[in-house]
Order: sequence, then structure tokens, then C-alpha cells
Amino acid sequence: MASRTDLRLALGVLTGLWVTVGAAVPVGYVVLRALKRANGGTLGPELLEGPGVVLTLLAAYGVAAAIGGWAAGWVAIENRRILTALLATLHAGTSLFVVAAELSPLEPGITLSLAAAAVLGTIAGVSVRAWQVGRWSRTAMAE
Repeated sequence: MASRTDLRLALGVLTGLWVTVGAAVPVGYVVLRALKRANGGTLGPELLEGPGVVLTLLAAYGVAAAIGGWAAGWVAIENRRILTALLATLHAGTSLFVVAAELSPLEPGITLSLAAAAVLGTIAGVSVRAWQVGRWSRTAMAE
């Protein structure tokens, strides 16, 4: 039988992935609307030739992954390193699968860069949540 910690870890991973996708949709929508407005009302593959556009998309996906990592930390912060490793591996593995199966409409380099942004965002999100927990614990102990 799985321990409560293992169950919380599994729920944390699922929460992190679910929230990352949930955050990526509105964040991506806002970024794409802004890009469309800045490009005279059109979106097209030629926009991906601009490094500023690609960096904006990478940053947006990193923010979504940070939100997901932070949410995962709410569920299972006691296994912070394992949680971070699992989430990062799943983000990277999904992108590698998409590239290998040629399912992405983006160039492989951009898809793999999105994976890297998700890994960095996950690390940042879980780290911020761990810092919050540590800070609150120290405050509670001081009282």
C-alpha cells in the first residue's frame, strides 16, 4: 500500500501538470493577442523568425510552468526535489516525444526550447513554494 507521502507526491505531480496547462492557455492567449495586435492584426509562422517573439513565448510558457510548480508544491512540498525532478522530466519527455513523433507545428528547436522553459519554470515555482513554507515555518516557530 502506498504511503500518504507517495500519494501526495502523485497528486502533486498531477496538480502541477494540470495547473501548468491551465495557466498556459490564458497566458498564451494574452501573449498571442498582444503579438497579433503588434503585427497589424495577423498571426503567421513568419512571426517565429523574430527572436523577440520566440523569447516572449518561451517566457510565457516558463511563467505557466512556474505557476504549475508552485501549485504542485502546495500538495507535496516535503518531497521538493523528487517533485521538481518528476515534473521537469515529464515536461521534457513530452516535448521530446512530440519532436520525435513530428507532432509539433513548431520547429524542433523551438519545441525543445519550450521544454527547457518549462523545466526552468518548474524549478522556480517549486522553489518559491518551498521558500514560502520555510518562511512561514520560521515565523510560526518564533511566536
